[in-house]
Amino acid sequence: MEKIHFSLLCLFLCFLLKDVKSQRENGTIIVELNVFSGRPNPVARIIKRPIQRLLASNNQWRGSNLNEGLGYRGFTIYDMDNATETKVVAGGSDISIENQLLEWSNIPRDVKLHCHERIRGAYVSKMNNRNQTNRCEQVSSETTYEPLKWNSNRFVRRWNNCYNYGNDIITNTFAQPGRANNYRIQTMDGPSVQFGAELDGLIRIEAPTSCVPEPNGNLVALVIWPGNDYHFFRLDENGLFSHKPGRTDARNIDNSGQLISDPRTADRGPYTVFQCFMETEPDVVYIQ
Repeated sequence: MEKIHFSLLCLFLCFLLKDVKSQRENGTIIVELNVFSGRPNPVARIIKRPIQRLLASNNQWRGSNLNEGLGYRGFTIYDMDNATETKVVAGGSDISIENQLLEWSNIPRDVKLHCHERIRGAYVSKMNNRNQTNRCEQVSSETTYEPLKWNSNRFVRRWNNCYNYGNDIITNTFAQPGRANNYRIQTMDGPSVQFGAELDGLIRIEAPTSCVPEPNGNLVALVIWPGNDYHFFRLDENGLFSHKPGRTDARNIDNSGQLISDPRTADRGPYTVFQCFMETEPDVVYIQ
């Protein structure tokens, strides 16, 4: 009888701990966009889990302080369950984190446009300053830019997308990150797409400087159109990036018709969030 009571007690404690963990993960976080001077700043209440996943997906924002001056200055993140866990993401400190937080903020279009311009401008300026002292060595992948392989056959062009192209694997299934491993992207944000790609065998690699990181295998870059879509660029053996937008032709230029030496600074249209670089190997990665 005592064993039964003990088992029931253990079961109750397990359910209790699980419930506490669930409450913590599903708690509320307040995100304040520091942009106004006379009016109160815009704030948004967001479930904790996606914020935690976003902040854990990159680390360049850590240790930053809010910018001074007028206009966009960065974000302050308040944990409603732990007052000591207030975090600051300064303007220009981490382009991928900032752009995603911006998409979660309910603000007028002109304010959002101003913030996007300041984020991109600060990032480009930081990269230019670094490049004056740190000259980047050209890195490359093993993939060859051969657009005819993807463009000449109408069936191949139609049924293979940027994810197929980035991994250099033709499946004729319009492959999706994680689908080969029974994962479906629920939220169209960077961490969710990255997780699906990691299930398929891709590996995230950090880019601690403004230089493109050197991969052990082939290199791809994941970018996000917040709430709507994702896109992959791939690095080829010539040291430049190429990509295949959806059912259209593979190409080696960005939206402005420029060759792509770094997708972080390329004209990506609405794909404003740069999530990360990843390594991929056709012999290791499995996609569907």
